[in-house]
Amino acid sequence: MLTMLLERPGEIVTREELREQLWPADTFVDFDHGLNSAVARLREALYDSAEKPKYIDTVARRGYRFIGTVEKVASADVASQIGLPETSPGSRTIPESRAIPEERTSRKSRIWAATITAAAVACVLAFYVWEHSFASSPAKRTIDSIAVLPFEEISGAAETGYLAEGITESAIDHLSALGDLKVISLRSVLPYRGRQLDPRQVGRELGVRSVMTGRIDFRGDCMRVIAELVDTADGTHIWGGQYDRQVSDIPSVQEEIAREIAVRLERRLNSQQQVLLRKRYTENFEAWQTYLRGRYYWNRRFPEDLKRGITYFEQAIDADPGNALAYAGLADSYFVRAVSGNVSMNEGMFKAKAAALKALELDDSLAEAHTSLAQISSTYERNWVLAESEYKRAIALNANYSTGHHYYATFLMAMGRHDEAMAEMKKAQELDPLSPIIATFIGKALYFAGKNDESIAEYQKVLATDPAFPVARTFLIHSLEQAGRFDEVIAQRTIIAAQFGNSVEHTNALRQRYKSEGVRGYWKSRIAEMGGKLEDKPEAALETASLYARLGDKDRAFSFLERALEYHDLWAEYLKVDAQWENLHGDSRYELALKHAGLN
Repeated sequence: MLTMLLERPGEIVTREELREQLWPADTFVDFDHGLNSAVARLREALYDSAEKPKYIDTVARRGYRFIGTVEKVASADVASQIGLPETSPGSRTIPESRAIPEERTSRKSRIWAATITAAAVACVLAFYVWEHSFASSPAKRTIDSIAVLPFEEISGAAETGYLAEGITESAIDHLSALGDLKVISLRSVLPYRGRQLDPRQVGRELGVRSVMTGRIDFRGDCMRVIAELVDTADGTHIWGGQYDRQVSDIPSVQEEIAREIAVRLERRLNSQQQVLLRKRYTENFEAWQTYLRGRYYWNRRFPEDLKRGITYFEQAIDADPGNALAYAGLADSYFVRAVSGNVSMNEGMFKAKAAALKALELDDSLAEAHTSLAQISSTYERNWVLAESEYKRAIALNANYSTGHHYYATFLMAMGRHDEAMAEMKKAQELDPLSPIIATFIGKALYFAGKNDESIAEYQKVLATDPAFPVARTFLIHSLEQAGRFDEVIAQRTIIAAQFGNSVEHTNALRQRYKSEGVRGYWKSRIAEMGGKLEDKPEAALETASLYARLGDKDRAFSFLERALEYHDLWAEYLKVDAQWENLHGDSRYELALKHAGLN
């Protein structure tokens, strides 16, 4: 590039000319990005700036021109300056009869002179950069983290969208097998779907040193997969590959991409990592394809999507009863449906545990299945020893599984091990930096640790980014209640009512009763808001118990608390650390409730 610019100082060298000369027609590269990267590296070597260029000026949408001073010298002079013989060994003298006329050689001489000059400059600069940056600070260029951005499905067809997302998720899973490489979770990369961003910006937002992008073009039973790996420090192209295969060869393409990236990032794989990189959970393409459909709907999390996901996981199992991943997907789906109240707790947890155990029977190395079993053991069975063992096993199998760190942190919160809980939650956030639920639970960890003001600040940060995220607003209301900031509580409840299209009648009644009766009026209004026979609503028993506890009605508080424990309400595991139960401390029935929950 430097040679081409020096040959025509002051003139525009178009992007098309640079492309033709720098990359042969059959070479795969994202030309726009590759060209931008090359210019950036050249400017870096010359200590130049795009904003205030001294040497290389960008002509918008056209190309570049060299604006520095250029002195043309004869090739012999250049050769002597850099210590080369004027006629190199092995060269031939051109016979006079075959010599090219001077007017025909003048342009070639200039090109050759510029080439030698550029080569000399490049050699000196390359040695300087190596000596002063890479050699003196090897860690500076070490790439220890990666984000796999959602693969773009070129046709945009809805019927193949799940495949594109599935390939992204599988690539993340494969790269997670590379040991000490930090891999960002699917949830944090999905927001980048369909967006054209500078990889350096993505690197800053996700805290990674490299980004992998990809495109897929499905054509019937055939496909073309194009992948590129970029260094986010300077936007340079590290690696690119193109794969023209049958759609049924997707699993092998993912393995090849992960292996190629391991080589490019200089990762030495041990025997276990090599096995994990080659691992396939089913050889039945129909089963694998149907499993991807299930995960696609699972990732959406809405009740109807979870039901559709379960249907696809069951179809995947029918196609291949040995498909451990499909059983793990079933376990995840039933667990979420149970804790969200879409199925009864007993039914959902029973089916979730059966699926998790079957997945582990088929493959004991599945971090997802160990995490599901840990969650069931903790939130439903209150088998704390087994739960912690399973959490640790999941993290040991896949240190990049953000959900494993997140769920283990919630367990540690319940146990009152607050420093450990925060450390695990921070690890989860490193792997899933854009997750609003993880950011929200950092606030919850602060609340349980007795840092309520800090928890409020965390929830407000989440809501500043995502005002429609209901969990953060619900947790914020809880913390504001604990802080006694009831005017703010009522304002937040009004926002939630509006978001869900509910009548503001309840919040208006709440406001009036608070104004007339104070804090006790607020709590009484909340109980009245629950409506109906509370004894027939086991899913509301824990919240009802907390309202009576704040009113100081201990008898009713313990009555409803007992029902919540029998119902296995998952939030009951925080009985020991949640400040909303402070009015019950010192009562013998509180100690019995802790014993019932297995917390003392």
